[in-house]
Amino acid sequence: AIGVEFLEKNRRQVLRADCEVIVSAGAINTPKLLMLSGIGPAAHLHDKGIRVIHDLPGVGQNLQDHIEVSLINELRRPLSYDKYKKPHWKIAAGLQYALFRQGPVTSNVVEGGAFWRTSLAENRADAQYCFMAGAGVEDGVGSVPGGNGCTLNVCQTRPRSSGFLQLHSADPMDLPRIEPNYLADPFDLECMAQATEFGRHIMSQAALAGHIQREHVPAEPLRTRDDYRRFVRQHAHAALHPVGTCKMGMDDMAVVDNELRVHGIDGLRIADNSIAPSLCSSNTNALAIMIGEKAAHHIQRAG
Repeated sequence: AIGVEFLEKNRRQVLRADCEVIVSAGAINTPKLLMLSGIGPAAHLHDKGIRVIHDLPGVGQNLQDHIEVSLINELRRPLSYDKYKKPHWKIAAGLQYALFRQGPVTSNVVEGGAFWRTSLAENRADAQYCFMAGAGVEDGVGSVPGGNGCTLNVCQTRPRSSGFLQLHSADPMDLPRIEPNYLADPFDLECMAQATEFGRHIMSQAALAGHIQREHVPAEPLRTRDDYRRFVRQHAHAALHPVGTCKMGMDDMAVVDNELRVHGIDGLRIADNSIAPSLCSSNTNALAIMIGEKAAHHIQRAG
């Protein structure tokens, strides 16, 4: 690798590298960039009319992501942060923080969390719960009718299902085709069903029940394990923690070695979550920090 080509104000620009090229575009765009550059599964590149520079079948494969469901409740009194979605309350919150360093701006919104083991777990927690003092605070979480709610997010920490990413075309402006294959492994569905059932048990406890007016999601009765499986299939959404599409290793599907160098290409290194062979049991920002530290170490050693 000798440099990068990009568009700036619709003009083609080229930058040459003195030592090496380091790609840190994430688990979606890093494999896309490699394939557009002719590095990836040869048959797929041929199909898109891209000249193959190096056949690496693992590029874009092994896509893994956390999935979650949101259990949303309407509150009896205005105890949540939902009102701060309104412009005048946002201004008030900003002033409160600027003048007194107090108020909702000091919160990360996720006010509580826990890990739990389902009956499927072997020796570690396989479900994570995040309690948020608001409803509709993120994409995919709907607002409650009264505009005042709370949300318990239920997440499987180590899903077994994996997917892949491919190019739609050789046009760099086209979005890639993403097939995450969520819940393809029956283990994941069973884990999420158990974790969701226990999440509702948490929200029914006396410490919380007195503040809750009614359940908003799920809206339908859930009585059997099949009910929970159906609910998960209908309501599960991405946690937006994609990893693994340029995984580290020495097997045939590995893309980088243990120093993050792309197999078969001199002067090209990857430093982002795409290099993770598997998904971690936490938010993937921790994984990204670790990979950044590792990359810095190897880059310094390389001089």
